[in-house]
Amino acid sequence: MALLLSMVDVLLSMLFTGLVLRQWLERRKPHQLLWAFALLIWTVAVSAEVIATIAGVWTPFTYRLYYATGALMVAAWLGAGSVFLVAPRRAAWAFLAVVFLLSAIGGALIFTHPIDASLLTHTDTLGFVETKVFPFIPVRIFIVISNILGTIAFVGSALYSVWKLRHSAFGQSRTVGVGLIAIGGLVAASAHSIGVLGGPGLFRLSELLAVLFIFSGYLISNISLDRQTVFTPQTS
Repeated sequence: MALLLSMVDVLLSMLFTGLVLRQWLERRKPHQLLWAFALLIWTVAVSAEVIATIAGVWTPFTYRLYYATGALMVAAWLGAGSVFLVAPRRAAWAFLAVVFLLSAIGGALIFTHPIDASLLTHTDTLGFVETKVFPFIPVRIFIVISNILGTIAFVGSALYSVWKLRHSAFGQSRTVGVGLIAIGGLVAASAHSIGVLGGPGLFRLSELLAVLFIFSGYLISNISLDRQTVFTPQTS
């Protein structure tokens, strides 16, 4: 059942990535491209997880791939997309630059730092490696910083939307959309803890729910922006 949920998660993530990417190709909005990328790396992370589950063992490559995408990048890039919806462009681009540097440097360290393959055989009940394969410095510190920034961006974007759009005719739906994205990110960030309490099935279910929350939030935010564009008088 747990494996089936993860496979459904992969298929939905692939579908969502394609839909968001197609909308970016049509409208060229920065947040669409960032969310498409975030959904893509989420798909890669869950795919690595599925491969390891089917094989019954983590290889150095699948572990590096999962760690670089799922642990390092997902929260930060989803946060970057949310920031583009609520922050001034200069601030949003600055945040994106920080996320890019953290992902590039952290990813390079993850894929080049030596791994003791014997450590990958020590897995918990969820099938994840329970030992610290990488040292905190210089590798895992990038994961900590990226996830803190991503979480702040999720929650901060939602709260800022509530305040900024409180008098807007379209503010409520857009705030709900950003809020759903934040909830999805928080569910994704806490998925492992949820799994420890409820077992592998609940862990995979939380991953799937995270994708559904994120994509639902994207759709609601996108529809709200479209309506605002249509109903806002154009000045000459």
